[in-house]
Amino acid sequence: MSGTKSAPWYSPLFSLRWRLAVVYSALFGIFVILLSVFLYSSTSNLLLHNAQAAFPQRARALRTQLTQEVCTTASTQSANALLQQNIPNDVDKLYLLDKNGRVIASSDGSLLNQSFPFAGPSQLADSQDNAMQSFQVHIPGGGVSDGLLLGLQTPANCLAPRPPPSYLALITSYASEQNTLRTILLMLGITAAFMIVIGALTISFFTGIMFRPLRQVTDATIALAQGNLQQRVPSLQSHDEISDLATSFNQMADRIEQMFSAQQASEQRVRRFVSDASHELRTPITSLRGFTEVLIRGAKDDPATAQRILGLMKNEAERMSDLVNSLLTLARLDEGQIPEVEEIDLVDTAIECLQQTRKRVPGDCKLSLELTTQDRLRILANSDQIKQMLLILLDNAIKYGCIGEQKKVLLLLDKQNLHARLQVIDYGPGIAADDLKHIFDRFYRGDNAHNAPNAPIAGTGLGLSIAISIAQAYQGMLTACSEPDEQTIFTASFPSAI
Repeated sequence: MSGTKSAPWYSPLFSLRWRLAVVYSALFGIFVILLSVFLYSSTSNLLLHNAQAAFPQRARALRTQLTQEVCTTASTQSANALLQQNIPNDVDKLYLLDKNGRVIASSDGSLLNQSFPFAGPSQLADSQDNAMQSFQVHIPGGGVSDGLLLGLQTPANCLAPRPPPSYLALITSYASEQNTLRTILLMLGITAAFMIVIGALTISFFTGIMFRPLRQVTDATIALAQGNLQQRVPSLQSHDEISDLATSFNQMADRIEQMFSAQQASEQRVRRFVSDASHELRTPITSLRGFTEVLIRGAKDDPATAQRILGLMKNEAERMSDLVNSLLTLARLDEGQIPEVEEIDLVDTAIECLQQTRKRVPGDCKLSLELTTQDRLRILANSDQIKQMLLILLDNAIKYGCIGEQKKVLLLLDKQNLHARLQVIDYGPGIAADDLKHIFDRFYRGDNAHNAPNAPIAGTGLGLSIAISIAQAYQGMLTACSEPDEQTIFTASFPSAI
């Protein structure tokens, strides 16, 4: 059972995308609420200010209207009815007062024949001079209503049987304005809530779109951590930080894949080296052990036999030494251990190799050099390794080319497309098509090596593998083509240094 604790179901809600969406939605909600508060406050102040400014004007107009009508009122009941008919929508109550401040008529029938409780004698005296006095009425429950007290000037033709009223009192709580503000507040609340919900959904949607590339990078990173080295982030059209992150991730993944491939290749080379060495060394070691046992059993007492066995043991030891040296050379080339590079003359190297090879050439085999260009053939490589490659090719051509009828090997040097090229041509039996594609494989030896006219041709099958590895180590190429019973051409090409 794994000790890793699984993440809770709500963990995706704490992702960067959702946190940013929540922050943006909260900021948007705060903006909408502040805007709604500002609109409501502005509308409320404007509406109440206009109502407060219009209230005195309405009071004066109502006083002018009532001045003539109250003089014709014959009774208190008719005066009350008159006030009820003339009460405006924005006025809650109307009162008519006599000169002593006693209520003689009211729009709702309240306070009749009582002293008006909201205005004192000083206010009555001031209102008598046609001034307008304001007062406030405290409503049970904490509300406050505004009131105005105006003096009435009785006309000379007043027909009222009783003394006409001297004051007009108006009380308003701005109920219509308050109702309008409540409606506006409700509409603003609904609109703000709707805008916040729509804004949060929109922000969440676009945040998801913006974070989709980042999610792709995250998924690719998880896949890479799980071992999928081919995982890459799709190319992004944007030119922002996420695009730079995706590019950097792909570059990192390429580097990791290359390093992993190089490590696998190195491990494979080591395994192949160990396998090849153990397989090829088994034969000479077995032979040496067998010869040793023969000597121990008594062959050492016969000088001729002992001498012959020692000679065979020497040949096996030399073969084993050559094999070990070849394997070590391949191992170093596989690991990229290249000696110091210098500028060398390919013509001088070829002449030196020819002179060295002629010492081993059979007398009936002709070895020649042909130069088809007047240009200098200089390349950047290690002289010893280029000599080793050329000696391998010449030795291979002599082994297989001098068993035919022409017994001729040609070394051709030329220059093509800024590349120095050398060709080793022999006119032997050639290489079969089935063998040609395997001749550079390690330890591979074709039918010609085993079916030579006189005896099998000696070799380990590593020479051409070493030759092609040397060519590739210096950015060169080594290829082979063959026409059976006509000619075989090995071509090595290197970038020219001049």
